[in-house]
Amino acid sequence: MATAPPKKGKLLFKGDKEKKKKKRKHDALDEERHGSGTLEHGWVLAEVLDDLVGPLFFTQPNDPPICFTVDDNDRLIAYPLPSQPDTPNTPNTPEPLIVNQVLVGSRLMGSTGAFTFKSFNTKYLGCDKFGVVECNREAIGATEEWEPSFVEGGVVLKSALGKFLMIDEIAGGGFKIRADADTFGFCETFRVYCQARFKHKNKPERKTKTHSGKDEMDTLKKYQSWGNNQLKMTQDDSHTLKKARQEGRFSEAMLDRREKVKADRYCK
Repeated sequence: MATAPPKKGKLLFKGDKEKKKKKRKHDALDEERHGSGTLEHGWVLAEVLDDLVGPLFFTQPNDPPICFTVDDNDRLIAYPLPSQPDTPNTPNTPEPLIVNQVLVGSRLMGSTGAFTFKSFNTKYLGCDKFGVVECNREAIGATEEWEPSFVEGGVVLKSALGKFLMIDEIAGGGFKIRADADTFGFCETFRVYCQARFKHKNKPERKTKTHSGKDEMDTLKKYQSWGNNQLKMTQDDSHTLKKARQEGRFSEAMLDRREKVKADRYCK
């Protein structure tokens, strides 16, 4: 099954120096219009499904906190998160230290809720019927599909077999990642972080421009003869129809105009 191509771009880790880019004029205007306080770098908490498209960092607030890491043998392991200082300039937001801790999410083509997650070595995250989770699948099948859902506290991942991904504590204080939970709770809830520059942003809706002359022309063509291909409309008539549309009485204004220009003697 085909997948939507993930967003391309170089992964940014803490401490990497960013190349300075020449600021364009329209970029400066956008900052003035929308505000320049938006975080564009680093990792932020995913809040909607659209945020799960692109590089992702999965964590679990356990004791100690852990994160997903794919080792060289394509195993998905729970790796302890290193402690990070919390300062006003650098908030205590967990970030990946190596590329092995990053999974790339993609939405399945033709689906709104099914996702796939690919590791740094271009292999997909999957599980079998026994709940064993590995990241060694080279192609996408039913066992590589995941359905993420946002719940209180984070994100839960349900496999195509109807089981939830979970963190299982084993003897000796270690953790193991499995996908055989029937319901979700604390052990099945994860905090997912995405890069700020890929985070979904609600764009303001563009207002559709209307043309009063075109509206009347369409009405004439639909309900009566075309009047010798002529449309008589002054600037005042255009303003009147535009104001009537904003006030919600456009049809009434059109009837008044049709009576005025004697285009339809049966309009009243």
